[in-house]
Amino acid sequence: MRCENCGAQMKSGRENYLYTECGLDSVTLMNVEVRRCPDCGEYEVDIPRIDELHRLIAQEVASKKARLTPKEVRALRKYLGFSGTDFAAVLDVTPETVSRWETGKKQMSPVAERALRLMVFVRDPVAEYPLEKLAEVAQGEAIPLRMMLRESRAHWKAEAAAAA
Repeated sequence: MRCENCGAQMKSGRENYLYTECGLDSVTLMNVEVRRCPDCGEYEVDIPRIDELHRLIAQEVASKKARLTPKEVRALRKYLGFSGTDFAAVLDVTPETVSRWETGKKQMSPVAERALRLMVFVRDPVAEYPLEKLAEVAQGEAIPLRMMLRESRAHWKAEAAAAA
């Protein structure tokens, strides 16, 4: 394989790689293939199954016992696929609050932090979501949701739900 920068022959080897591209300074990928150009120093890293890798990183961060750092808050938000504004809407805070969490000017409340950690485990990263639906929830009087659920061989399925 030739270097895209200078055209020299790249040398391939396995090494540990500090993966700062995930938004964190403390993630090392062990024994991954790295191709380096001996002439100009350009390099390429082969990262297999990157979606699985990002899920694992997010789950490890969300599982830690200590409070989340500002970089970890930002990395988890980005893993989930939210912009700062959309993440603020989901947690019912201002975009400025999210910015303060991510710059370290303010620490997340324990409730917001638990919600963020829980989102990592219970939902897939979003590519598209209807924010306008969020504006419609938690409005008016509290009314119980009536559900009809049926078991199938593989899973439970909702057949009909009363609109609330």
